[in-house]
Amino acid sequence: MSQALFASQSAQLARSGYRNCLLALLHPSITTYQKLGQQRASVWHAYMLMFASSLIGSMIESLAPIGSQLVAQGSLDTLLLAMIPIAAVIAVCSLVAFAWCAHIVARSFKGSGSYAQLTYVWAAISAPLLIAASILDQIPAARILLVVFYLYWLAQYAISIRAVNGLSWVKTIATMLLALLLLGSVWLGVAFLVARSSILLP
Repeated sequence: MSQALFASQSAQLARSGYRNCLLALLHPSITTYQKLGQQRASVWHAYMLMFASSLIGSMIESLAPIGSQLVAQGSLDTLLLAMIPIAAVIAVCSLVAFAWCAHIVARSFKGSGSYAQLTYVWAAISAPLLIAASILDQIPAARILLVVFYLYWLAQYAISIRAVNGLSWVKTIATMLLALLLLGSVWLGVAFLVARSSILLP
Protein backbone atom coordinates (compact mmCIF):
# COMPACT_ATOMS: atom_id res chain seq x y z
CA MET A 1 0.00 0.00 0.00
CA SER A 2 2.80 2.41 0.95
CA GLN A 3 4.68 1.55 -2.26
CA ALA A 4 1.61 2.33 -4.36
CA LEU A 5 1.17 5.63 -2.51
CA PHE A 6 4.83 6.51 -3.05
CA ALA A 7 4.57 5.66 -6.76
CA SER A 8 1.43 7.79 -7.07
CA GLN A 9 3.08 10.75 -5.34
CA SER A 10 6.19 10.39 -7.50
CA ALA A 11 4.10 10.33 -10.68
CA GLN A 12 2.13 13.36 -9.53
CA LEU A 13 5.35 15.21 -8.70
CA ALA A 14 6.79 14.36 -12.13
CA ARG A 15 3.64 15.61 -13.91
CA SER A 16 3.66 18.80 -11.84
CA GLY A 17 7.34 19.42 -12.63
CA TYR A 18 6.74 18.79 -16.33
CA ARG A 19 3.80 21.25 -16.43
CA ASN A 20 5.77 23.90 -14.57
CA CYS A 21 8.75 23.54 -16.91
CA LEU A 22 6.47 23.95 -19.93
CA LEU A 23 4.85 26.98 -18.31
CA ALA A 24 8.24 28.58 -17.63
CA LEU A 25 9.44 27.79 -21.16
CA LEU A 26 6.35 28.87 -23.12
CA HIS A 27 5.14 31.76 -20.96
CA PRO A 28 8.19 33.40 -19.36
CA SER A 29 6.97 36.43 -17.41
CA ILE A 30 6.83 37.94 -13.95
CA THR A 31 3.27 36.64 -13.53
CA THR A 32 4.29 33.09 -14.44
CA TYR A 33 7.24 33.09 -12.07
CA GLN A 34 5.10 34.51 -9.27
CA LYS A 35 2.67 31.61 -9.73
CA LEU A 36 5.50 29.07 -9.70
CA GLY A 37 6.98 30.65 -6.58
CA GLN A 38 3.64 30.46 -4.75
CA GLN A 39 3.42 26.70 -5.17
CA ARG A 40 4.17 24.51 -2.19
CA ALA A 41 7.35 23.05 -3.58
CA SER A 42 10.36 22.26 -1.41
CA VAL A 43 13.98 22.73 -2.36
CA TRP A 44 14.19 18.95 -2.81
CA HIS A 45 11.61 19.17 -5.58
CA ALA A 46 13.84 21.76 -7.25
CA TYR A 47 16.93 19.60 -6.80
CA MET A 48 15.21 16.52 -8.24
CA LEU A 49 13.89 18.51 -11.20
CA MET A 50 17.33 19.92 -11.91
CA PHE A 51 19.00 16.52 -11.48
CA ALA A 52 16.59 14.80 -13.88
CA SER A 53 17.00 17.45 -16.57
CA SER A 54 20.79 17.45 -16.08
CA LEU A 55 20.84 13.69 -16.56
CA ILE A 56 19.00 14.08 -19.87
CA GLY A 57 21.30 16.93 -20.93
CA SER A 58 24.43 14.97 -19.95
CA MET A 59 23.24 11.95 -21.92
CA ILE A 60 22.68 14.15 -24.97
CA GLU A 61 26.17 15.65 -24.55
CA SER A 62 27.63 12.14 -24.32
CA LEU A 63 25.92 10.78 -27.44
CA ALA A 64 28.53 12.16 -29.85
CA PRO A 65 31.65 10.85 -28.03
CA ILE A 66 29.98 7.52 -27.29
CA GLY A 67 28.94 7.12 -30.93
CA SER A 68 32.41 7.94 -32.20
CA GLN A 69 33.94 5.47 -29.75
CA LEU A 70 31.65 2.68 -30.86
CA VAL A 71 32.47 3.34 -34.50
CA ALA A 72 36.22 3.72 -34.00
CA GLN A 73 36.87 1.09 -31.32
CA GLY A 74 33.84 -1.12 -31.22
CA SER A 75 33.78 -0.61 -27.45
CA LEU A 76 32.27 1.74 -24.91
CA ASP A 77 34.15 3.77 -22.32
CA THR A 78 32.40 3.12 -18.99
CA LEU A 79 34.14 6.14 -17.46
CA LEU A 80 32.25 8.36 -19.89
CA LEU A 81 28.97 6.81 -18.76
CA ALA A 82 29.94 7.26 -15.12
CA MET A 83 30.49 10.97 -15.73
CA ILE A 84 26.82 11.47 -16.65
CA PRO A 85 25.42 11.37 -13.08
CA ILE A 86 28.48 13.27 -11.82
CA ALA A 87 27.77 16.07 -14.31
CA ALA A 88 24.14 16.10 -13.12
CA VAL A 89 25.25 16.46 -9.48
CA ILE A 90 27.57 19.33 -10.46
CA ALA A 91 24.65 21.07 -12.22
CA VAL A 92 22.53 20.76 -9.07
CA CYS A 93 25.38 22.12 -6.92
CA SER A 94 25.75 25.06 -9.31
CA LEU A 95 22.04 25.82 -9.02
CA VAL A 96 22.23 25.60 -5.22
CA ALA A 97 25.24 27.95 -5.04
CA PHE A 98 23.87 30.52 -7.49
CA ALA A 99 20.38 30.56 -5.94
CA TRP A 100 21.90 30.90 -2.46
CA CYS A 101 24.03 33.86 -3.58
CA ALA A 102 21.04 35.54 -5.26
CA HIS A 103 18.81 34.92 -2.23
CA ILE A 104 21.35 36.39 0.20
CA VAL A 105 21.76 39.53 -1.92
CA ALA A 106 17.99 39.86 -2.50
CA ARG A 107 17.36 39.62 1.25
CA SER A 108 19.85 42.44 1.82
CA PHE A 109 17.69 44.54 -0.51
CA LYS A 110 14.58 43.64 1.56
CA GLY A 111 13.40 40.97 -0.85
CA SER A 112 10.35 39.05 0.36
CA GLY A 113 10.93 35.67 -1.28
CA SER A 114 12.39 32.51 0.26
CA TYR A 115 15.32 30.43 -0.91
CA ALA A 116 13.01 27.50 -1.66
CA GLN A 117 10.77 29.66 -3.87
CA LEU A 118 13.65 31.09 -5.88
CA THR A 119 15.36 27.72 -6.25
CA TYR A 120 12.21 26.01 -7.52
CA VAL A 121 11.48 28.76 -10.05
CA TRP A 122 15.08 28.62 -11.26
CA ALA A 123 14.88 24.83 -11.58
CA ALA A 124 11.68 25.13 -13.64
CA ILE A 125 13.40 27.68 -15.89
CA SER A 126 16.67 25.77 -16.13
CA ALA A 127 15.33 22.27 -16.79
CA PRO A 128 14.09 22.81 -20.37
CA LEU A 129 16.81 25.36 -21.20
CA LEU A 130 19.55 22.97 -20.08
CA ILE A 131 18.24 20.26 -22.38
CA ALA A 132 17.91 22.76 -25.24
CA ALA A 133 21.49 23.96 -24.67
CA SER A 134 22.74 20.37 -24.81
CA ILE A 135 21.00 19.88 -28.16
CA LEU A 136 22.36 23.16 -29.56
CA ASP A 137 25.86 22.20 -28.49
CA GLN A 138 25.66 19.13 -30.74
CA ILE A 139 25.02 21.31 -33.82
CA PRO A 140 28.26 23.06 -34.84
CA ALA A 141 26.45 25.74 -36.85
CA ALA A 142 24.21 26.58 -33.87
CA ARG A 143 26.95 26.85 -31.24
CA ILE A 144 27.39 30.55 -31.98
CA LEU A 145 23.84 31.02 -30.68
CA LEU A 146 24.78 29.61 -27.28
CA VAL A 147 26.08 32.98 -26.06
CA VAL A 148 22.73 34.62 -26.83
CA PHE A 149 20.98 31.60 -25.35
CA TYR A 150 22.87 31.87 -22.05
CA LEU A 151 22.21 35.63 -21.87
CA TYR A 152 18.50 34.88 -22.30
CA TRP A 153 18.83 32.29 -19.52
CA LEU A 154 20.35 34.89 -17.17
CA ALA A 155 17.64 37.37 -18.13
CA GLN A 156 14.97 34.87 -17.06
CA TYR A 157 16.80 34.42 -13.78
CA ALA A 158 16.71 38.19 -13.27
CA ILE A 159 12.98 38.36 -14.05
CA SER A 160 12.33 35.55 -11.59
CA ILE A 161 14.33 37.34 -8.88
CA ARG A 162 12.01 40.32 -9.25
CA ALA A 163 8.91 38.13 -9.37
CA VAL A 164 9.78 36.12 -6.26
CA ASN A 165 11.22 38.94 -4.16
CA GLY A 166 9.11 41.92 -5.26
CA LEU A 167 12.14 44.07 -5.99
CA SER A 168 12.43 47.06 -8.32
CA TRP A 169 14.30 46.63 -11.60
CA VAL A 170 17.31 48.55 -10.26
CA LYS A 171 17.55 46.28 -7.21
CA THR A 172 16.90 43.21 -9.36
CA ILE A 173 19.78 44.01 -11.72
CA ALA A 174 22.03 44.84 -8.77
CA THR A 175 21.06 41.53 -7.15
CA MET A 176 21.92 39.61 -10.31
CA LEU A 177 25.30 41.29 -10.77
CA LEU A 178 26.28 40.94 -7.11
CA ALA A 179 25.13 37.31 -7.07
CA LEU A 180 27.33 36.57 -10.11
CA LEU A 181 30.25 38.30 -8.38
CA LEU A 182 29.65 36.39 -5.15
CA LEU A 183 29.31 33.09 -7.03
CA GLY A 184 32.57 33.75 -8.89
CA SER A 185 34.29 34.45 -5.57
CA VAL A 186 32.94 31.21 -4.11
CA TRP A 187 34.17 29.12 -7.06
CA LEU A 188 37.57 30.86 -6.97
CA GLY A 189 37.80 30.05 -3.27
CA VAL A 190 36.92 26.41 -3.90
CA ALA A 191 39.47 26.22 -6.74
CA PHE A 192 42.12 27.78 -4.48
CA LEU A 193 41.44 25.28 -1.68
CA VAL A 194 41.58 22.35 -4.12
CA ALA A 195 44.83 23.62 -5.64
CA ARG A 196 46.32 24.25 -2.19
CA SER A 197 45.40 20.78 -0.93
CA SER A 198 46.86 19.12 -4.03
CA ILE A 199 50.12 21.03 -3.52
CA LEU A 200 50.33 20.04 0.15
CA LEU A 201 49.60 16.38 -0.55
CA PRO A 202 52.74 14.20 -0.87
